[in-house]
Amino acid sequence: MSKPTKLCPLCNKPNQCGQPKDSNQPCWCFNKDVQFPKGLLDSVREEKKGKACICKQCADDYAKRNAIIHRS
Repeated sequence: MSKPTKLCPLCNKPNQCGQPKDSNQPCWCFNKDVQFPKGLLDSVREEKKGKACICKQCADDYAKRNAIIHRS
């Protein structure tokens, strides 16, 4: 099994996955209001599934394109 990448599988930019080392706050994706819809997950190419986290920008862009409201 290959090592997980720190790049988003959709945009290939840093995915900012995980908790910052200098923070007591959890990763943004642990927020109960953040959703990763099936359509977003399905847009990840098969060879990249399960190997990297989708970045917040891609999740937000998908939500905007599909009129998904995230509560703040």
